[in-house]
Amino acid sequence: MCFSTTASFTAAALLFPAGIYASKIAEAKDRQLLPLAVIPIGFSIQQSFEGLVWLNLDHADLVRVGALGFFGFSHGIWPAWPAFAVWVQEDRPWARKILIAMLLFGCFFGLSLYGPFWRYPDWLTVEISHGSIQYQTQLLYDRIFPRDVTRLIYLLMVVGPACLSKFPQLRVLGGLVALSMIVTYLFFNYAFVSVWCFFAAVLSLYLIYVLRSVSLQKDPRLQRVGTE
Repeated sequence: MCFSTTASFTAAALLFPAGIYASKIAEAKDRQLLPLAVIPIGFSIQQSFEGLVWLNLDHADLVRVGALGFFGFSHGIWPAWPAFAVWVQEDRPWARKILIAMLLFGCFFGLSLYGPFWRYPDWLTVEISHGSIQYQTQLLYDRIFPRDVTRLIYLLMVVGPACLSKFPQLRVLGGLVALSMIVTYLFFNYAFVSVWCFFAAVLSLYLIYVLRSVSLQKDPRLQRVGTE
């Protein structure tokens, strides 16, 4: 979490068992749901990295390790993972085509956002602002278009797959994540990445409800086509 060491590690400690529980639900129901179920575990690891940043604010090398770990999820994994998680359980051909395109673009987009941080250390620095961690970043696309355009693309990559899902519960989650990004932009823009990732981490707990309530029954129309 973005407000203290204790908060970060507490969030991590709560999210990890929640992810294990969600994974057990998915394992019992259908393994196609596992990529969704492990998302809270990913956020748990990410929050642990931010806890490492808090613990080592006076040690630049360890702060960089924590920041790179945190951004490995925020900028490297999350732009692509939602499309993959929805694609694996999708059975509508048109939706699968869109999702695989989003997955491929998300992989490229995430790599282009995250990769330069390893090559240019000064592109990712850490400060404390209003009691929150503020990541000062320079992105590859900053020379091409405004940062808000990059954020909009990011939002589409994170929320779009959920909105395309056949599960209405997942579409609701997509709307909540989009709302959390708007709230963060309006009220916590000084520490946008840290605060929004906390909101998204909390919202990932909603996946437990999604996994408990969804049914993976195939579309009967597709089943008839397959048997003809």
